[in-house]
Amino acid sequence: MTSDLPSLIAKRFIQRRDVKAVQFSSGAWSPDRELRDKSQHGLGFKMSHLNAHIAGDATYGHYLIDGDDRARVFALDIDLEKQGYWIENGPECEPIVHEGQPRELWLDRTATEAREWYKYQMKMLATMFARVITKDMELGCAVAYSGSKGIHVYGFMGDAPALQVHEGALLAVDTLDQFEPLRGKVFFQHRNQDPVSGYPSFSVEAFPKQPSLDGKDLGNLLRLPLGRNLKSNDPTFFLDLTSPMGVMSPHPDPVRLLESGNPFA
Repeated sequence: MTSDLPSLIAKRFIQRRDVKAVQFSSGAWSPDRELRDKSQHGLGFKMSHLNAHIAGDATYGHYLIDGDDRARVFALDIDLEKQGYWIENGPECEPIVHEGQPRELWLDRTATEAREWYKYQMKMLATMFARVITKDMELGCAVAYSGSKGIHVYGFMGDAPALQVHEGALLAVDTLDQFEPLRGKVFFQHRNQDPVSGYPSFSVEAFPKQPSLDGKDLGNLLRLPLGRNLKSNDPTFFLDLTSPMGVMSPHPDPVRLLESGNPFA
């Protein structure tokens, strides 16, 4: 069954197949056609590249919009902000608010209580968006840990005009009705900025950012799910949304998840 995974990754995520992005250990990305070493990476996507990505032997990204201004997936990138808060349970469960730097605390494996708070909030936001996508928009969905500072919530639209896919991402944010613009047209923050009851430590970025390439060569990219994020060297995984809210555990059957598009099954 695992052999179906590369094909499902291609089917669900990759619209533009003639060029891919390659990540380096610095975390930087480059289109494969600009690389001098074609022997390792080649051009475009092949099954061998997807197998290498899933195995963690190489890390690839996909450009969301193809040359005909079509796309197949949108993503809501839930990220930790540089400044924020975390909550500790005090005497008689009274919340104690701590100011901090969420991104740095997330990378610090010894910051157990802060990380547990961010896991809870991150997964709560992802679950809310996944319910909007599956229930309200009636689309297939998957949720993945990015391996760095957040979670990607994907909405599967199939081969569709990029304008519709772009608008689908914005519609998911609008339908949840809890976010407001933060920067530009595709960055959002939660309306409730209270440290205890709200989500002041997070922002959401909608992809694809543009409704078309509009004269651009490649447009924006996303790292493919699974594999390793070379910026943090962390493994990535699809999330099991049936696990307790504070637990970020891998989905037990990614093939079933991508076939069904139901992260709650």
